[in-house]
Amino acid sequence: MVPPKNAVSRALSLYRVASLITGTLLIAITILFALRLSGSQELWFAGPHGLFSLEHFSADALGDRVGLPKTGVDLTVAVLIVHGWFYMFYLYTDYRLWSLMRWSFFRFLVIAAGGVVPLLSFFTENHFHKVAVAQAKAGVGATSSTSSEA
Repeated sequence: MVPPKNAVSRALSLYRVASLITGTLLIAITILFALRLSGSQELWFAGPHGLFSLEHFSADALGDRVGLPKTGVDLTVAVLIVHGWFYMFYLYTDYRLWSLMRWSFFRFLVIAAGGVVPLLSFFTENHFHKVAVAQAKAGVGATSSTSSEA
């Protein structure tokens, strides 16, 4: 049975927003980790060296970072945390779209991978948005809450 068009369009809109935010944060994580691994630097906000600054650190015998400021916010860690929360939102929108469109579980996993593989979310969002719109127009394989199937 065909889902209500407004349910699919809402799910697609939420998925698009979640995909863009998650993808952008994932690009930021990639850049910040490149700085962390190549130059032993963290991005800091409101630290002792200015509003935004790259702070050098070294690792002790246990692998802990030492030499970072005691004041300010470590934006590298903050971006990781924010990405994690938005990835949960991304998974919800993935699940919502997947369940409305009655796609295979493999397709759900491919879309979910978009939130952890840099740049993939932009491609999956573009592709599956087109697929969902075409499928909704054709009325193929989707379900609604008033389905009479048991």
